[in-house]
Amino acid sequence: MASFPHLHPQPEDAAVERSLLEHRLEGLDGRTAAAPQLGFMLAGAQWRDSWLHGFRSLYLVMEVILLGLAGGLLISILTLDVARAWVPALLLMVDASGSLLLLFRMRRAAVGLGDDVRFWHREIVRAERELPPERRVFTRFKLLQRSRNYHDTVQLATLALSHDGLDEAGVDRLIEPFSATRRLVENRIPTLIAVLWISWALAGVGALYLRASHVI
Repeated sequence: MASFPHLHPQPEDAAVERSLLEHRLEGLDGRTAAAPQLGFMLAGAQWRDSWLHGFRSLYLVMEVILLGLAGGLLISILTLDVARAWVPALLLMVDASGSLLLLFRMRRAAVGLGDDVRFWHREIVRAERELPPERRVFTRFKLLQRSRNYHDTVQLATLALSHDGLDEAGVDRLIEPFSATRRLVENRIPTLIAVLWISWALAGVGALYLRASHVI
């Protein structure tokens, strides 16, 4: 039975960031016979990208709806009799706990879909190394995107549009794991939503406690 020896780089081989299996699956060393598959690669990127945007919209809309429900429960805690206010307070805690768990799981799935899109983008940039520089349309598009946020794009563009194209380090810089948009949608917005949930839960429990203590 075939096996892949040394799947994990040895400590002395610090320059190797990926295992041999990952090199094989990601095609890090391939430079030929890829350009004819550009249409297939673009279709793959579009397929996963559509899933990604749909999934992001789904879980963000769900969180907004649940946050609205939490606001209604908080109002109930403040307006109902104290003897009954514990019911919406309990529902608010359940709502907050379930929503935070949903947020964590769906964000993790969205990050995985984003990595799928990045895989296809990397493959397209590698395939375009076989084309003349003036025909590397996707590479030039990614350079244009990068130029909006980074000042080293001129140097990277010189390498990307040279005869040999980008090496693997250059591809990593061009197709980075977390772009500015991904950092906003997959890191900052979920963090903000998590802070809102914790705030709602604390406000609900605090309001119930203050009402039971006849402070408010």
